[in-house]
Amino acid sequence: MRAAPVGIVGLGYVLGEHSLPVDGIDGRMEVMREYRMPDRQALWGWDRFRRTERSRADLAAESAAGTLARGGIDPGEVDALIVCCGDGLNYHAQNLLTGELSKRLGLNCEFVSWVGGAGCASLFSAARLARSLVIADAFRNVLVVGVDKVDDEAIRFQRYGVFSDSACSFVIRGEGPVDFTVAGIAVASSLSSLNGAGQDLAQKCVLIQSVFERLAPVKGNFPYAGSVFFGSNVFLPIQDLERSVMPVDGLVHERGNVASYGHCAGADPFINLVDFYARGDNDGVTRSVLGSSAHGHFGVMLLERRRTEAVS
Repeated sequence: MRAAPVGIVGLGYVLGEHSLPVDGIDGRMEVMREYRMPDRQALWGWDRFRRTERSRADLAAESAAGTLARGGIDPGEVDALIVCCGDGLNYHAQNLLTGELSKRLGLNCEFVSWVGGAGCASLFSAARLARSLVIADAFRNVLVVGVDKVDDEAIRFQRYGVFSDSACSFVIRGEGPVDFTVAGIAVASSLSSLNGAGQDLAQKCVLIQSVFERLAPVKGNFPYAGSVFFGSNVFLPIQDLERSVMPVDGLVHERGNVASYGHCAGADPFINLVDFYARGDNDGVTRSVLGSSAHGHFGVMLLERRRTEAVS
């Protein structure tokens, strides 16, 4: 069992190549009328979204190739691959996508897995699995790739978000240079809300608080005050509601991508983190809290920036 910290390297993303206005989405007004949503961009946060004509394999391969290049990792050094996708792809389609991705990257992995089922919190489940594999000394470099694409334009605009097509990726490792160390990660589900009856606010509050309670052992070494929170780019009122029930104080909520990107499914927190540091004026911020929720699921990851250091 590895005692040293586990880190992340090469974090990056790819967005759909077309940036389009939200007000041009077919069926948008019907959804708004159904759920009594006022057509006010300033209230909801929407403006534009990203659409791709490329395949999921195209997006995933471009993102993952960039991850390996940024991390200085040869494809032969990747000994585990975890693909996360919120789409309802069956077993055969999953294998085709994973196989195509491995071929394009030149991977020869000992272990390959597909993670889904927790909606937009699934990528946190994938990261948790990757971290566990590294901590157990089962693998050295675990490549995690998340990719989501809307095939049916009728579902691009929903009551909680405007979906963009995207992919993101990173390597979780226990040795070598890293960009961030993982101070903690927790994911939980509310099984009682997964029976199709819906999840009420009380259930959501209890679920969110339970996840933060799981992180309690690391809280003393990871003060939340002054940390930046990166969440999902869903509509602003929903972000405000979920943030209000998080049992932490002093977090700065970064949500500058809501208007320009929309909701990139599970990739949102990671995309927002990359863009935050890419601006160049946030180098002094070292602690980040990433969070993502879905119906019946919630995940949180605590990261500490370690750009020039190495995990050993």
